Amino acid sequence: MTNDKGRLCGCRCDGITAGGRFLPGHDSKIVPQLEADHGSLLDFWAWYEEAMKESGRSTAE
Repeated sequence: MTNDKGRLCGCRCDGITAGGRFLPGHDSKIVPQLEADHGSLLDFWAWYEEAMKESGRSTAE
């Protein structure tokens, strides 16, 4: 999401970036947040693959 000052940081800290997706260093907060939200990275990946299947998209390259 963007506003006239920049973009909200992707780590959910409510900080405003200069236009990038994250404030400096905040991209490293994503993995712990995924683990907290889904239990583990494997649980997150299983959820993601299921969501892709349900939407008709594939995770295979």
